[in-house]
Amino acid sequence: MYVDTSPFSAAHLALNAEVLGPERMLFGTDSPPISVPLKEFRHMIEKLPLDKASQQLILGGNAEALFDLRSRP
Repeated sequence: MYVDTSPFSAAHLALNAEVLGPERMLFGTDSPPISVPLKEFRHMIEKLPLDKASQQLILGGNAEALFDLRSRP
């Protein structure tokens, strides 16, 4: 099971990271329309008590692996 980060809630994101782990989280904004600036969404991920490698999984690494984006042009 994967969850996305579109609910704009620091508590929700922290709970997902704690229960499911950062390897099950995908960066998502439900855009368009986007309710807050993209920079704020990214900042919420960066404020989670996770190491940089885990943050990078959420911000794109998990999606690359799940959707095999590295092998696509």
